[in-house]
Amino acid sequence: MNEAQRPHADADELALRRFQTELMLAFSRVNQQVLRRSAQLLDDAGIADITPARANALIVLFNARRPLNARELARELAITEVTVSRFLKKMEEDGWVERAPDPADGRAMLIRTTRHARELFPRLVRVCNGVLDDVFGGFDATELRALADYVGRVQGNLGPDEDAGQAEP
Repeated sequence: MNEAQRPHADADELALRRFQTELMLAFSRVNQQVLRRSAQLLDDAGIADITPARANALIVLFNARRPLNARELARELAITEVTVSRFLKKMEEDGWVERAPDPADGRAMLIRTTRHARELFPRLVRVCNGVLDDVFGGFDATELRALADYVGRVQGNLGPDEDAGQAEP
């Protein structure tokens, strides 16, 4: 490349980097907006005593249709076991989940939803559907598949999330 072309290439690369930075910030802003919207809809539904992250844990437990251990829950939520343990303690205190020894592994505990959580499940589903409608409103199925493909490519670029479901050092 000759010197006359280099400044233009540098300007193009700088513009691309700025655009990439804006996209990264947009991902972060979307995440924060989803969390705020989820919290608002939980509050509106009379389920204000649970955070969006804890509601996600309940959804994972409901979807599993069986008790999970902390490692499985952490893997599904893409967080560490230590983080899961911290909020499970609060969820147990608040009556959302209960823990019992895993008969297959005496060191592990199985986590299941409580009757209280199961009774509020229909309201939780309405909240989740409301968030999904807010986030993906106006997208048709083809656009959602394309978005999923793009997000999958971004995740592929980052490689496997080795820390998800693992204990923190």
